[in-house]
Amino acid sequence: MSTTGAIDLTCLPFTPTTKEGAYQHPGQKSVLQRLGIWDKPSTADDLVQAMDAAGVDKLIVPAQAGNEWDIPWEIPAEMALKHPGRLYAVQSVNPSNISRGLRSLEEASKAPGFVGAHSYPHWWRLAPDDRVYYPFYAKCQELGVPIQIQVGQAFQNNLYNVGHPSTIDRIAVDFPELPIIGLHVGYPWEREMVAVSWKHPNVYIALDTHHPSSWSSDVTDFIRGDGATKVMFATNYPILDFADALSGIADLKFGDETEQLVLRGNAERVYRF
Repeated sequence: MSTTGAIDLTCLPFTPTTKEGAYQHPGQKSVLQRLGIWDKPSTADDLVQAMDAAGVDKLIVPAQAGNEWDIPWEIPAEMALKHPGRLYAVQSVNPSNISRGLRSLEEASKAPGFVGAHSYPHWWRLAPDDRVYYPFYAKCQELGVPIQIQVGQAFQNNLYNVGHPSTIDRIAVDFPELPIIGLHVGYPWEREMVAVSWKHPNVYIALDTHHPSSWSSDVTDFIRGDGATKVMFATNYPILDFADALSGIADLKFGDETEQLVLRGNAERVYRF
């Protein structure tokens, strides 16, 4: 486990308030029940207490935009204000109204604790390289902040998969100065996620949602080789427990230097903590 405190790139903004609001939709409730987390909402204080117990220093909480699963910016922003230096917020990408979405992103960028943007393409049924997102990528590049993009499969059975990691390739070519983080390890297309990250200096992989014990050899070999500086610790808490995820990484025995990069160093550099 890290002796300096891990940095976790993402968690579900699953609070008692959002549980009774956005997540109460029957389809979303069933997803969280299947993932075994329906009874695990957390307040900001709960998150920091769990972080302290596990050895996690910083955690990024995303706003989320998309149909019935919609978590407004104010929720992660308030959490970041309550625990400055521990909790940070990223604004959601909402391409349903590009002008309004860009204004929202610009306004959020001025708030304490803001560190970037978050996109969930499955909700919009539009792949990450669709041109509807390009104004948001341009704005993030202009602001000098990373964007997290959920890649891999859609967990909701009413959504089809649009987040294939190969779609990140075009974005990275068109926005070479934009740090792009592929969430969820790219599962089940980890090899493609690794290939795109290896190719582009500005593409990174977040190691969330899927336990370290289940990572494919494509991922673990990448971490042990050229990818030591391209991957970052994340849980999507409470889908993964902080301590359990850290223990799983320790069990892979990457070595102290690589482990420190994965758990903290890469995130410090990319997010400029």
